[in-house]
Amino acid sequence: MESKKALKSLIEIAKNKKFEALNEHLLNTQPIKINLSSLNFVHYLVSVVISQQLSTKSARTIWLRVMPLLDKPLASKNFKESLREAGLSGPKTQYVVGLLSNKELALVDRKKLLDMSVEDFQTLLLANKGIGPWSVQMARMFFLGDPDILPLNDLGIKHAHQNLFRGHPMNKNFYEQFSPWRTYLSLIMWRSLS
Repeated sequence: MESKKALKSLIEIAKNKKFEALNEHLLNTQPIKINLSSLNFVHYLVSVVISQQLSTKSARTIWLRVMPLLDKPLASKNFKESLREAGLSGPKTQYVVGLLSNKELALVDRKKLLDMSVEDFQTLLLANKGIGPWSVQMARMFFLGDPDILPLNDLGIKHAHQNLFRGHPMNKNFYEQFSPWRTYLSLIMWRSLS
C-alpha cells in the first residue's frame, strides 16, 4: 500500500537527517491515504476556489450551500445572486461562474488529465481566473492523486514547517529530499497542526 510505503520512507529520511520533531511525530502517526475527490473536475475546482484563504470549517459550510446550486442553469437571472447569498465574495462568484462556463474543462475527465503532462495540466488550469499555483497543486494532490506535491505557499504547511523543521529553510530545495512522497509529507504536516 502506497501510504505505508510513504510513511516508512519518511521515517527513514527523518531519522537519517536528524529531523527530531518530524521523526517523533511520524513515529506516533498512522499512514494517511490520499483521498481523491469523487466530484467531476469542474465541481472539484469550484470547491478549491471556495476553500481559498478560508478555514476548513468556513469553506465546508459555504461549499455545502453552493453545491446544490451547481446544477442550476448558469443563465438563470438569480444564479450569481444565489452564489453570493451562499457566502461567496464577488470575485469568487465570478471565478465560479467562469469555471462552470468553461467548455474545455467540462470535457476532460480524470483519465485525460492523468495523461496530460504536468505543464499542460498547469496551463489548462491557470487559464482560469481564480486558479493559481496553490489550486493547481490541490488538484494534482486530491483529484489526480499525485504523491509528490508540497504546496510551499500553503499557510498550514508554513506553520507546520516552523514546528517540524525549526532552523531549516523553507524552500523547494529543502523539500526535494522528501521526493517522491511530498504529498504524504504535506498530509502529515497538516495533521501535525491538529
